Amino acid sequence: MLKGFAPIIAKQPRVMILGSMPSVTSLEKEEYYGFAHNRFWKILHAQFGMPIATYEQKKAIILTHHMILWDVIGECEREGSLDSAIRNEKVNPIDELLEAYPEISIIICNGRKSYELFQKHFAHLDKQVIYLPSTSNANRTIKEDALFAKWMQVLSAYDL
Repeated sequence: MLKGFAPIIAKQPRVMILGSMPSVTSLEKEEYYGFAHNRFWKILHAQFGMPIATYEQKKAIILTHHMILWDVIGECEREGSLDSAIRNEKVNPIDELLEAYPEISIIICNGRKSYELFQKHFAHLDKQVIYLPSTSNANRTIKEDALFAKWMQVLSAYDL
């Protein structure tokens, strides 16, 4: 079984971003979105203009802009890094985290797997949920400039 990470939680978070499960590289580096070709941190850099040279700088974006970063899956079996290879997943207690932070007004799901699992396990929660295309380099269904535009449109709609 692979085990994911604890959430990164800002003081007074208003937005939660949920991935599916960290990649092999991310797990090895012990960093969210640790694979160099994943566009997640590049999108946040483009939106907020903060440096992303180190993992501490990347986490500072989450902490500074009132966000929580976590994954829907806490543990799973998977060969490689593709979401399609995920088996026997156990979800994180997202409902408990949302109870602890009722000021969360929106949940952004990074990719189809995150969104589908959130809907399967947490659709009963009274929160606005937005699906955004995956920032993974494996997602080639959308051009990079369109991916950035979709993410930045949603991020700019909230006072982060």
